[in-house]
Amino acid sequence: MDNLTLEQRTKNMRNIRSKGTKPEIAIMSELKKAKIYFSTYAKNIVGKPDIVFRRKKIAVFIDSDFWHKHPTRFIAPKTNIEYWTNKIDRNQQRDKFVTKELKKSGWRVIRIWEYDIKKSLSKCINRILKEYNK
Repeated sequence: MDNLTLEQRTKNMRNIRSKGTKPEIAIMSELKKAKIYFSTYAKNIVGKPDIVFRRKKIAVFIDSDFWHKHPTRFIAPKTNIEYWTNKIDRNQQRDKFVTKELKKSGWRVIRIWEYDIKKSLSKCINRILKEYNK
């Protein structure tokens, strides 16, 4: 059973951001420092990538360890298990579909885990820059 009241759980869930998360802001800030132009949350591109380099056709997604189910760092909720299993599985299926569709359209797709940004921001930036400079 959930240890929070319905009102507390509702408040918590409302505070979860889909845009402007700390990992996204960290990556964007470093790219701005490097004077690299990019767009954010492009609605007209499949999957609404977090960062887009339109001229280079590169889409960058910053994936949460929880919402996108990191293979080793994901911790499944202990309540409402069926709901969460279905929800997270749909997210993973959508991620695969979006990546496949973008690649079919000639886009290069970079997916970076939130934990990796926290652990080594510079490695993540270098990974993006390596693809950007190709």
